Amino acid sequence: MGGNNNKRIAKNTIILYGRMIVFLVISLFTSRIVFNTLGVDNFGLYSLVGGIIIFFSFLNNGLSAATKRYITAEIGKGATGRPRYIFNICVHAHIIIAIIILILAETIGIWIVNYILNIPPDSLRAANLVFQVSVIMAIIGIIQSPYMSVIVAHERMNIYAYFTIIDVILKLLVIFLVQVIPGNKLIIYSFLILGSGIITFFVYNSYCRKTFTTCHLQKIKDKPLLKDIFSFMSWSLLGQIAVVSTNQGVSVLVNIFYSVTVNAAMGISSTVTSIVNNFVSNFQIAFNPQIIKQYNNGEYNDLTTLIIRASKISSYLILIFLIPLCFETHNVLHLWLGDYPQYTVPFVMLTLVAIYFEAISAPLWMVIYAQTKIKQYQIVISLVYSLNFILGWAILWLGVLPYNVITIRVFIFMVLLAIRLIYVRKTVIGFNSLRWLREVCLKSLLISLVTFALLFPLNSLLNINELLHIVIISGVSLITMLILIYGIGLDSNEKKAIYTLIIRKLRLNYTF
Repeated sequence: MGGNNNKRIAKNTIILYGRMIVFLVISLFTSRIVFNTLGVDNFGLYSLVGGIIIFFSFLNNGLSAATKRYITAEIGKGATGRPRYIFNICVHAHIIIAIIILILAETIGIWIVNYILNIPPDSLRAANLVFQVSVIMAIIGIIQSPYMSVIVAHERMNIYAYFTIIDVILKLLVIFLVQVIPGNKLIIYSFLILGSGIITFFVYNSYCRKTFTTCHLQKIKDKPLLKDIFSFMSWSLLGQIAVVSTNQGVSVLVNIFYSVTVNAAMGISSTVTSIVNNFVSNFQIAFNPQIIKQYNNGEYNDLTTLIIRASKISSYLILIFLIPLCFETHNVLHLWLGDYPQYTVPFVMLTLVAIYFEAISAPLWMVIYAQTKIKQYQIVISLVYSLNFILGWAILWLGVLPYNVITIRVFIFMVLLAIRLIYVRKTVIGFNSLRWLREVCLKSLLISLVTFALLFPLNSLLNINELLHIVIISGVSLITMLILIYGIGLDSNEKKAIYTLIIRKLRLNYTF
């Protein structure tokens, strides 16, 4: 991998992590206030009904993948590329998708909210209002998506950091207003979140139109290219439908067999795990453009190194959170929220394990998406993904505890990881699956076992207050893992890069 690319990736990663730290602090602060202000039932209702619209947004997710892939590939071509024309085709496609989602939401979506979900009658009016707000936010997100894809394709990750200031101000303003405005807190919160989303939409879009000539609208005439992008999107959608069945579909099943209180537990676990997952996804965003460009340029040796490195570091980032939370989830939730719903702890733990396997396999599916022929892959992945919903329904019908739906998800994600390894081996010339397993999984397992072996006796010996217990366990875990990661988790080139980064005070003039 070239020095310039490494410098750009390292710089973007640091910028994204600076943004994420700020976002983490604000998210923990605001989510506690939101939970306490709305109450368990309203929080569960918001998580459930607001999540229904995500079911319809799967169309946009598939198209977003196509948008990032095609725009990034065009930029990678240099002078011969047509990123502006590709962008305009994608904008037209997103508008079409927005119309489709609007129709589906206002027909099937309303029917689900009013006749399928287990919602108390006195909360039905609020649920419908929350749903309509969620529809509007989904449409805004769909139209905004091509602009966000352009920022990623140009690797302008600093923009996310700058705009975090706006996000933070808006979130804090929402929290303040929901406290002082009288009325139904759930409805007030929903509309305030919508307002902040509209402001963010205009800020991002205004920046993109002023900064990138790519974002200047023009008339499109290349129908075959539009058809090509929609073909890619169609097969991508197949996988997205299965993903939604995993997340939102299972959430609906839990609501049907249990109640909104259990949905609140799932909502809290989603908040915790999304914060952890965002740390990893921010890191992976910095790698994604380079993966696409290296694949399309045929740089397979560099690409193999990049895939392994991205998967390996992703695993370490998850483990840094996962291992101490195995001991401290109860204490963290109690200090954070006070009283929390039943089943929240196992929901959090199992979901973290699931996103571990999904995180380390993300660089693999990024490579598969870098090509245009994904039909066979999506059919296989979709069939396996659908087992989350089918098996989840079966075990809930049998009366098992609700968090076991996430146990199934963990198993399915392990199977998906194996499938992606097989496809990448066929896609990338010279890719060695055994090397990937050795560098990623084996090293992660060894680091985890040593850390657990140290923490188990320490945890049993500590008899102190919650906060100090969290600090000591987390501190010992972090120090132990950092030593092990540096000692056995990184290769010589990666160690040299870290050493240079520290010694030269983040000047980023090194090579791997």
